[in-house]
Amino acid sequence: MKFDACAFVGDSLYGNSVSPEELLAQMKQNGVERAVVRPFKPCDYNYDRANRYISEVQKAHPELIGFGRVNPLEKSAPQQVDALVSYGLRGLHLHPWEDNFIISDPKVYPAVEACGRHGLPVYVSTGYPCVSEPLQLWELAMKFPQVTFIATHGGQLDISGLSFDDAVYAAKSAKNLKFDLSGVYRRDFIELLIASAGEENVVFGSCAPYMDISLEIARVEAAQIPQMQKDKIFSENIRALLAM
Repeated sequence: MKFDACAFVGDSLYGNSVSPEELLAQMKQNGVERAVVRPFKPCDYNYDRANRYISEVQKAHPELIGFGRVNPLEKSAPQQVDALVSYGLRGLHLHPWEDNFIISDPKVYPAVEACGRHGLPVYVSTGYPCVSEPLQLWELAMKFPQVTFIATHGGQLDISGLSFDDAVYAAKSAKNLKFDLSGVYRRDFIELLIASAGEENVVFGSCAPYMDISLEIARVEAAQIPQMQKDKIFSENIRALLAM
């Protein structure tokens, strides 16, 4: 079984909108049985409305598990996090690049504190220069050890690999920090990240439609690791995180 920890659905400000039905078709084509979905940045910038949409998607499609989004710079961000619980959503996704904030900025703290009160994990689009580099997320994770954070892209986005040492340091020292493998283009990077973070702290996330589901599956399949570890990455770890 494959369980995609990171996909986006709905209308997108940036023109890459995907309906739940389109995502489900892609999942079926690639043997993915379940996915955690969150909204794109919406055209009207209204995350609360987008989060309510994800709640309805989750009700209509049991294969899809909903996370919400907020812009932590908004004063109402903690209250929007509170609302995620009433909407039946299972976590929060933060995207510093799209919402123009630095992940380690103290202005982010109130939204993260709200997640801590509710036991919600915080998924972070990571590796974007200046706003969500690995050590910036590490700083936030160390500040909130009671909150589980999941970093996209193995903590690094650019294909130079220049920030990968930082991602490895963060993986070794922040025990509440997990990683998805979307976009981690080198097999040895994937293997080193698993060894550094621990096999229980790495998940399969495609970041669809920004990235291609089939390619992200192939990255994990190509890793020279035991099948037991691949099973954990493809499904068991995210199921454990969501207590499913």
